[in-house]
Amino acid sequence: MSGRVFLADDERPVLDGVAAAIRKRLPDIAICGTATNGRDAVDGAIRERPDVILMDVRMPGMSGLEALRELRASVPETVPILLTAYERFDVAKEAFGLGVFEYLVKPVDQDLLVRAINGAMTASATRKAEAARARDAIEALEAQRPLLEEGLLYAALSGDNQGARIRAFAAALGLETTGCFAAFASAPTTTESASGIEGAELEERLRTALVYRLDCAVGAPLCNIVPVYFPSLNRDALVEVTTAVLAEADFSGIISGVGQVHPPEQAREAWGSALAELQSMQSAIPATLASGLEAACYGDGPAALALWSTMDADETLKVAAAGAMVWALRKDPAAVLEAAIDLKAGRSPQVAFESGSISSGYGARARALEALRYVEGHYADALSLEEMADRVGLSVAHLSRVLSAETGKSFTEHLTSIRIAHAKAALASGRLSVKEVGAAVGYLDPNYFSRAFKRETGQTPSEFARTVGKEG
Repeated sequence: MSGRVFLADDERPVLDGVAAAIRKRLPDIAICGTATNGRDAVDGAIRERPDVILMDVRMPGMSGLEALRELRASVPETVPILLTAYERFDVAKEAFGLGVFEYLVKPVDQDLLVRAINGAMTASATRKAEAARARDAIEALEAQRPLLEEGLLYAALSGDNQGARIRAFAAALGLETTGCFAAFASAPTTTESASGIEGAELEERLRTALVYRLDCAVGAPLCNIVPVYFPSLNRDALVEVTTAVLAEADFSGIISGVGQVHPPEQAREAWGSALAELQSMQSAIPATLASGLEAACYGDGPAALALWSTMDADETLKVAAAGAMVWALRKDPAAVLEAAIDLKAGRSPQVAFESGSISSGYGARARALEALRYVEGHYADALSLEEMADRVGLSVAHLSRVLSAETGKSFTEHLTSIRIAHAKAALASGRLSVKEVGAAVGYLDPNYFSRAFKRETGQTPSEFARTVGKEG
């Protein structure tokens, strides 16, 4: 059996004796180096990377066990054999815990030495084969990683409501499934200093810049917007990461929108919130396109079509936008082709925008109504538009738009209207004072309650109580 062995012992006669035995009994094994202290042994083994190292326990500067701890991390494929003048159980126990193949007591019997070295050489070959298989597997995974990442992103953005496909891709990539999205795009500018990078080039640069920072999945560009999924990372931490990345010279002129954290079954909503954030930062996406994509992601075909129809008459942009929105709605290549044919013929692709597969309970309108029902039942709580948007799975901007379009009122106006209606009923009963009524409907400040009541009814709470024959 051929191989290479490194010898470490602070006694020169022991080194010479072991070396002579190896040359005589194992002529195919080369002695690649020797050391008389632990530090030199570590440095020599890292430099030579032998198959086997014979190490004395007691050496100046660094003991054999200390050296083995360091070598275990630096050269894990090298198999150690420990030499000692004292047979101690505690030392032997620690040695075997460090992966020592054999524990030999000086003076070493040559037959035992030969058997130990041969066995260690076999163990080293096994370790190297396992390490090679592991490297091959890692290289194969890295080669396929972009495809797996795109699969994860596609599953997330296409609306995997149960999260099963997302979990499968995430498991293959070794990622957690609860996290948030960031959307990257070129910022609109007319200056010559802008980088102008977008699409596939931006995707590749982001993949290179992010892989050394943390686990993530980088997707293919959607209308020159690159989605990146960050598992097990809160939004504040992600903002710090994206800020650091975009501060680098390679990303001049690029901005990002960071969404909210969602579980896998709500990954599409997480992406929608990232798009909304990107839009709010005046990204390269036209506002109508961002809104249309967001509406399409939530299954709101009519809203997506209405927003698409208001876009600038740039033929290339309108074709790309229509295709992206139809795909988000239908996930059907035939529907995208149908939209393209309609556009080429000068028609609006209205039929292609009809999803036909999203249930009524999933649309943005239904979610907005769900938010109002929650407000009706919890009007006395400290409610906010942000909380409602998160509760029903819409972005703040989208919920606000849908409420205004469907009811003509903002969220705050709805909340005020519901609270004042209940306040009027309570005041009419005469069982509570004005202050108690205000607190009961969510106004802890009596003065603020009075002002809100007057804006809504034209009367103060006390005036209203008197008009119905009751005292406030």
